[in-house]
Amino acid sequence: MDRKMAWLKVLLVMVLALSMVSLTGCKRKQPPLQPEYSGAPSGAQDSGSGSGLPDVDVSRILFDKATGLQTVYFDYDKYNIRPDQVPVMNQNAEKIKSALAQAPNTYILIEGHCDERGTQEYNMALGERRALAVRDYLINLGVPARNLLTVSYGEERPAVIGSNEAAWSKNRRAEFSQGRAQ
Repeated sequence: MDRKMAWLKVLLVMVLALSMVSLTGCKRKQPPLQPEYSGAPSGAQDSGSGSGLPDVDVSRILFDKATGLQTVYFDYDKYNIRPDQVPVMNQNAEKIKSALAQAPNTYILIEGHCDERGTQEYNMALGERRALAVRDYLINLGVPARNLLTVSYGEERPAVIGSNEAAWSKNRRAEFSQGRAQ
């Protein structure tokens, strides 16, 4: 009986030791920081791909007002992706995946926004839920999660100034900008 207990103790110590070794592991190397978009009309940014291919200016692909990622709009007090916004999300996902294939160290910041109604705290939380809904949708469409960052601006950065439905409908949105690694 004593011999059995001794073996059980030895076995328990070994299992604990192995568990501790496997849990401590090595730290993951953080990706390099991506510079914020400077707004410069020309010139390529370093893709960091190391592929030997020419560098690609993903800022122009993703963040150009005319041809880049499109804004996603939401209904009042909602954060689910509206049916009329599904094609916008699909197009955005394809643009992001294409850009990331050429510049894998690019980070896209998804900004959640609200209209002026509601308290500041409520709107910050709603903006966060909107940004996360867009992020989750893009991930489900195959965009790598590691390249997507989120932030909520609540009601602090309106797209349109006004206290009517026309203004409010433009302020309930998620927009995209070039993010920085955290």
